[in-house]
Amino acid sequence: MVKKSKKSKSKRVSMKKKYKVIQKVKEHNRQKAKEAKKLRLSGTKKVEKNPGIPNDWPFMEHELKALEARRAKAIEEL
Repeated sequence: MVKKSKKSKSKRVSMKKKYKVIQKVKEHNRQKAKEAKKLRLSGTKKVEKNPGIPNDWPFMEHELKALEARRAKAIEEL
């Protein structure tokens, strides 16, 4: 039966191997980030904000009154 060494194994690595591992890890993380970005962009839809009624609109007061009436009607229905 072979005896197990009491000393811990050396962690020395050639520079070629070390840089190769770093390069692979970097590439892997880049691919993961790229995939996450692609999923994030395709999964959500951009919601456009209602710009409202501009101040220089000629029928602004009329539109505001109509909007207020619609809101009041919607509240009554609830």
